[in-house]
Amino acid sequence: MKQEVMDLWRLCFDDTEEFIRFYFSKKYKDENTLVYRDRQGDAVAALQMPLYPMTFAGTLLQTGYISGACTHPLARARGIMTKLLQEAFAVMRMRDVPVSTLIPANDWLYGYYEKMGYATIFDFSPEHYTILDRPVLGHYRVEAFRDEALLTDEVFRYFEDVMLRRPCCIQHDREDFNTIMEDLRISEGALLVAYNREDHLVGMAFAEPRGNHVLVKDWLYDSGEVKQALLWGIMTRLDTAEIFCRSLPTGKNDEHRGMARILDVEQVLRLYAVRYPDLHLVLKVTDEQIPENTGIYIVGEGACTRKVAEETPVELTVQELTRLVFGYYPERFPGLASRFKACHPFISLMLD
Repeated sequence: MKQEVMDLWRLCFDDTEEFIRFYFSKKYKDENTLVYRDRQGDAVAALQMPLYPMTFAGTLLQTGYISGACTHPLARARGIMTKLLQEAFAVMRMRDVPVSTLIPANDWLYGYYEKMGYATIFDFSPEHYTILDRPVLGHYRVEAFRDEALLTDEVFRYFEDVMLRRPCCIQHDREDFNTIMEDLRISEGALLVAYNREDHLVGMAFAEPRGNHVLVKDWLYDSGEVKQALLWGIMTRLDTAEIFCRSLPTGKNDEHRGMARILDVEQVLRLYAVRYPDLHLVLKVTDEQIPENTGIYIVGEGACTRKVAEETPVELTVQELTRLVFGYYPERFPGLASRFKACHPFISLMLD
């Protein structure tokens, strides 16, 4: 099956052979892959659903990330990917995975995935820098790492600690961190790491050349001075004067990055209720793709139950509920904004 999926990938995506072989050696697993076959038994569509933890409501929940979703050009417009996604929902629910995430390959796909129950919740704040002069910052040392074998435990611990402090943020374990480093090496990029005078790690940036500029796919830093030191390091180590960055969303001039979908409404609401025990809500949720999610939910006193309520429920689609529980602009929902905590969900470093 692996070879068939690789062949489909080559046909559908504009990736280098080096990247394809890297991806299928590091990330691909048969158990996380679904394939749709035609009557002749040929693979005409495929997707993968590797697991990534995500910070949510004071805890970590597992998410199934839809990756490499593709259909053979001659088999498109037949509803095959819709069937494959529905099967993926069933498999992830069976594996007790309550949320699915993805990054659409093209802008038009946002509308398609919305119809499948996904909601846009992941944004980023675009930043652009043109650096001509060296900043007066003698307090920091910046090193460029291109080989995961050179990384110390200290580097990963800093990355892990900062990532875990981000609410509603997709996480990466040590194995995945090494994979991200290998992806940077293939693209001739680097991990820039900043140290202070005491030789303590205070920042890092995942930087990748893109034509005549460099893209920072994510960065973490302890202060504005560290940020400036990283920018200077990127400019000198990657030989560029123009840097674009995908930074944490601020709520102003953000751009869309990815989507999420609740697969198990009761489980997600239960986690949310435990985190916010003073919350009381009666919701009627409608989910066209997963009928098991459709129903009335009573949230209160740190618990979530499904039963007929005496109160008139607030009616929500599964997409609307996804935006609310992940705090994506709750002010857009009059009457509910005060009951859901605002947040800026973030997804990065997904090998997309």
